[in-house]
Amino acid sequence: MADPRIEALLRALPVGQRMWLRASGRSLWPLVLDGDQVQVLRGDESSLRPGDIALVVNPADQLVAHLVRSTGPLVTVSSVGVVDPPAKEVLGRVVAVRRGALRLSIPRGAHLVLRQVPRVSSVLKRVPGLRSLVHRLRDR
Repeated sequence: MADPRIEALLRALPVGQRMWLRASGRSLWPLVLDGDQVQVLRGDESSLRPGDIALVVNPADQLVAHLVRSTGPLVTVSSVGVVDPPAKEVLGRVVAVRRGALRLSIPRGAHLVLRQVPRVSSVLKRVPGLRSLVHRLRDR
């Protein structure tokens, strides 16, 4: 379950305002690592484009930040293209990632590159030996 206090803060945040959250999990590796911070721009489904990183509440009431594959209807996926169940609610989109002293802004035009991540990941997974190397790097 998502922390209800975080969800309440996000919902109370006016559209267009930003908030930093701590990421957990590996489903957006290497874009977002476990422990990174992500800056969320509060918005709704109409503000998303394919390739954006959406912050949604999934059917299990968890906060999930995943890549937008398509809109109308909204379809989100992990960095390797695993399709998520339909979101219950859209809370915004990720506009920056902070990893220690490094801060990476995700400009609006980046969606053109980010939407290719699942395709590239699925191709790389098929290269012999590369999949195990990627898993070792990811799990460090």
